[in-house]
Amino acid sequence: MLTRHLRAEGDDWWPGIALDLTGARLHDFDAAGCTLVDLDLTGAVCTGTTSFAGAVVRGRLRLTAEFADAKFDDLTGDGELVLDDARFTGRVSFDGADLGGELSCRATSFGPVSFRGATLRQPSSFDRATFAGSVTLREAVFLSGLSMEHATFAAYAGFRRARFADMALFRWTEFGAEAWFEGARFDGAANFGRAVFRGRARFEGAVFARQPLVDQARASASMTHIWPPDTTVGSRDDEWLVLTDP
Repeated sequence: MLTRHLRAEGDDWWPGIALDLTGARLHDFDAAGCTLVDLDLTGAVCTGTTSFAGAVVRGRLRLTAEFADAKFDDLTGDGELVLDDARFTGRVSFDGADLGGELSCRATSFGPVSFRGATLRQPSSFDRATFAGSVTLREAVFLSGLSMEHATFAAYAGFRRARFADMALFRWTEFGAEAWFEGARFDGAANFGRAVFRGRARFEGAVFARQPLVDQARASASMTHIWPPDTTVGSRDDEWLVLTDP
């Protein structure tokens, strides 16, 4: 009943309606293709698959809720997405999304995540987020700042051919497995200061407009890494390598 009134192409469309589902319990909530304005899911529990695929978002979407699987594929619009402290126990996908508003995922708990080919036009924050599953941002485009400070990746983190048009912050970020930045493009400042690389780090073919900052980042001495050009690598002890700025 709700989503029937949220599809702009339908005869029952209610334009501009705000939807308050605070504390709701929703199973297989399907808002695919809907036009969403000021949606509030704070404290909601969403079981099954929650879909916003192909939706158009306006205003502010407060999504501090508990989700199983969630689909945001091909999401568009200039709405702000707030997922601070949200919890995803299943797979999350933003593939092909084109987000014109800010994305905030501070202290969010994720399982496997994909942003393959997504475009984020405003600042995005994943500060203190935890990723329990594999993460791919292959060919994602960040046209404004990206911050992943104090984020934790437990599994593979892939940024292959991603583009960072503005500042990219990975300070104090912990990569628990492979971190691949092959072919990535950094047009602005990049900072990996005090990051931790427990698995292989690969920056082969990555392009930096300016020398990335890596001061006091650590990497496992038992792995073979490919660092950006001119990175200074020393041995801290038998277990860790330490990176320093020139």
